[in-house]
Amino acid sequence: MENRLKKLMYILLIAGLFLLSGCGGGGSDSSIVNAAQEAEKKWVRKYLDDVYLWYDEIIEVSPANYASVPAYYDALLVKTRDRFSFSMPVAAAAIEFQEGLETGFGIKWGWSISGTLFAYYVDPHSPASASITRGTELTNIDGYPVASLSSSYLSNKLFPIQPNETLNVTFRLPGAATATAATLISATFTTTTVDEPLIIPLDDGSKAGYLLFNQHLATSEQNLIDAIAYFKQQEISDVVLDLRYNSGGFLYIAEEVASMLGGEALQGKVFEKLVFNSKHQEKTNDPSSTIIFSASDSNNTLLPLLGLKRVFVLTGGRTCSASESIINGLLPYIQVVRIGSTTCGKPYGFIQENNEQQAYFAIQFEGINANGTDNYKYGFAPTCSASDDLAYQLGDVREARLKAALYYIHNNSCPPTSVAKTPQPTLSDDMSDNGFLPLMDRKQGLKLLLPTSH
Repeated sequence: MENRLKKLMYILLIAGLFLLSGCGGGGSDSSIVNAAQEAEKKWVRKYLDDVYLWYDEIIEVSPANYASVPAYYDALLVKTRDRFSFSMPVAAAAIEFQEGLETGFGIKWGWSISGTLFAYYVDPHSPASASITRGTELTNIDGYPVASLSSSYLSNKLFPIQPNETLNVTFRLPGAATATAATLISATFTTTTVDEPLIIPLDDGSKAGYLLFNQHLATSEQNLIDAIAYFKQQEISDVVLDLRYNSGGFLYIAEEVASMLGGEALQGKVFEKLVFNSKHQEKTNDPSSTIIFSASDSNNTLLPLLGLKRVFVLTGGRTCSASESIINGLLPYIQVVRIGSTTCGKPYGFIQENNEQQAYFAIQFEGINANGTDNYKYGFAPTCSASDDLAYQLGDVREARLKAALYYIHNNSCPPTSVAKTPQPTLSDDMSDNGFLPLMDRKQGLKLLLPTSH
């Protein structure tokens, strides 16, 4: 029974922007194409009226005013509430969410507080990792100073959606006095969703475990299990889970992470309950919509259980959806110390619906914890504020957010401002910043998914 419910929990939570074009119609007979598109638009309208969480707030627009079905779908969304719903081709969704493949340079770019453009994360499996690291400042693209280029130009250049695209750049590595020129070539590679776990010796002789966790994909499951098993074998006393760039993924992955951290004391208790719109109370009341902490993975294999009384989570504006579910799901039971800045704020989710090779992800439900709360629509505020400084690599004990977590472990309190202060450059963590937002990976969207493939 538990394994069957696991299969129903393939819910994905991820952050970013989808700027993908919709699938177009082809053929020589335009009347046939138009008729097919009209039918698809009717399907979209009926679909949203049935399952959309805010179905009764949709403002009607004429379908004839929109050249594509995805454009019409987007126009119907209630933007005052919903910055998350999206659509994409079915094949692309399968590649990204199930296979964990990414096409591009594998670099996440962001503006520093001082207004310069930096690489804040470089996937170790990406084509750019040989030449660019976290903290690298981008100065020129194709011979033009970055400061002179528009956000749309930068977004298109820095996040290609096809392999073998080239980009001539000039950059300055961390600590370097002079700039370096290089040509980046995009490729398709397997995303690093879970980095190598690290053991950090503590002053009292005990050990803490640090884990950088970037995305809740199907490919994350075994790596997460292996990392927690390693922490258990090393008899760690605390875990620092770095979710600062984790825009989300499958909810069943979030439940497994929370189950492993909380351990046996949480088994059988409520992790998250899904609440659907007023037309579908039968879904809200369905037992499969109440997700419980469990002792086994999606293959019904026993999980390593740590049984922690508290957990440290490194957070930021890109900590979203499934990552926030870990925090919210654990809060009724154990102390969750949040280090960094406020999370993105998304207690909502989707169930994938496919029509004519296009996958639609409209918000269908809210997720609440055992206390019946989802009070993070504006994000979880940090327990201790700490900047996302780019002077050190992730996992370095001198890096501001990890340093603050270790201070809390040793002193059971947030570090004083003088200790938490970080050197420049410091990454801007304001997701509403007009300069940063268009530079988000165009292939990712703020989302919580329940794909129909499971």
